[in-house]
Amino acid sequence: MNEVLSRREDEKLVKALQAAAYHDYPNPARNGCPTDINVLKALAAKKLRPSDPVIQHVAECSPCFREVTSFRRHLQRLRVLRIIGKAAALGFSVAIALFVVSKTRT
Repeated sequence: MNEVLSRREDEKLVKALQAAAYHDYPNPARNGCPTDINVLKALAAKKLRPSDPVIQHVAECSPCFREVTSFRRHLQRLRVLRIIGKAAALGFSVAIALFVVSKTRT
């Protein structure tokens, strides 16, 4: 009973759970959905307490789950862009420093 899932099995399980969350809980009338979109954004940014009732709602509401997933993807893209920007700025700074050093030695 204490079997550990392989990485592949774990990925399949996560995909199956995501598919269920996307499709198995339709809520066309959006009953119980947060009226403030910032609540879903806060959840996506992991800024809500684990006991917050919104978490349970999102687990049982496909439209809200989709929105939170979309916000999380957006946040991930922003993080990647920030890292790329910082790396580019650092590279540019190093290039300028090397240029200045090479010019002062000649």
